[in-house]
Amino acid sequence: MCEERRRAIIELLEAERRVRVEELSRRFGVSEVTIRKDLAELEARGLLQRVYGGAVPAHKSRYNPSFLERLSLHAAEKWAIAQAAIQHVCEGDAVILDAGSTTLAMARAMRGRFQHLTVITSSVPIALELANTGWELILVGGQVRAHSLALIGPLAVNALTSFHADKAFLGATGVTLQDGYSTPNPLDAQLKRAMINAASESYVLTDSSKLGHGVLANYARLEEIKLLITDSAAPAAFIGALRKRGIAYQLAVPNEVDQPSTPPSDNGLSDPSQPILNLC
Repeated sequence: MCEERRRAIIELLEAERRVRVEELSRRFGVSEVTIRKDLAELEARGLLQRVYGGAVPAHKSRYNPSFLERLSLHAAEKWAIAQAAIQHVCEGDAVILDAGSTTLAMARAMRGRFQHLTVITSSVPIALELANTGWELILVGGQVRAHSLALIGPLAVNALTSFHADKAFLGATGVTLQDGYSTPNPLDAQLKRAMINAASESYVLTDSSKLGHGVLANYARLEEIKLLITDSAAPAAFIGALRKRGIAYQLAVPNEVDQPSTPPSDNGLSDPSQPILNLC
C-alpha cells in the first residue's frame, strides 16, 4: 500500500509540479507524519526534493518520465539489492557500474560508505549522483540513449578495453536457466559483455520480476557471473535450480539483507552455510 501511495505522489507531482503535506494527508487518508516519511523516502531515491510544507520535482531535466517510472517500480526490492551489493565492494576498489535503476540505487547506497573508490560507469545519472563524492569517477563515452541517459555503442565498448576493474555490477532485464542474462538492446548487450571482460569479478543485480523471463540479446551465461543478487520474492523453483547447478546467489529482503547463499557442497564447491562476502 505504501509503495502504491508513493507512486501516486510522484504522479501527482508530475502533474501539479508541487505537493503539500497537508493536502496529501487528506487525499490519501493518512497522517501527516506518514506523508513526511513518504516524502523522505522518495527524496532518498532522488525522485523529489522536499521543501517547507511539501515537495517539488528533483532533477527534472535529467530524466524523462519513463525513467522515473522505472526508478519507482519495485523500489523497495531494488534498494535492498543495492544494500546487499555494497557488501561486496572494498575500500580502494575500482568498480564498474552498469546503467540502470538498480545500479543507480547501488550508487546512492555507496555514498558515504567509502573514502577511496574508482567508479567507471556508462550512466549519466550515476555520474551525476557520484560527482561530489571525491572518488575517481570515469564516464565512458558513446551514444546516449534518450530514455535513460545511458551510453552505449562502439565508443563505450572501446573505452572499456582500456580499463581493468576489480568488480563489475550489471543489471539484467531477463534471466533464464537456459540462456542466462539478457537485455532488450544488442548494443547494450555488447557493452555489458565488455564490462564483464574488463573486471576480475562480475555481479548481476536484478529484482525477482526478471527471473524466468528472457529478452532479445543474451550477454552472459549463468556460470560466468560470480553472484546473482536478487530479492526474497524470487521463485523457489528458480532458486532451487540455481542451487542444483551450483550458481551462487544472494537474496535481499527489504529492511533486512540476508547473507549470501553459495552452491551446495556436494558439487565440490563451498559449504552453503558459509557466507561468500568479500573480506576487505
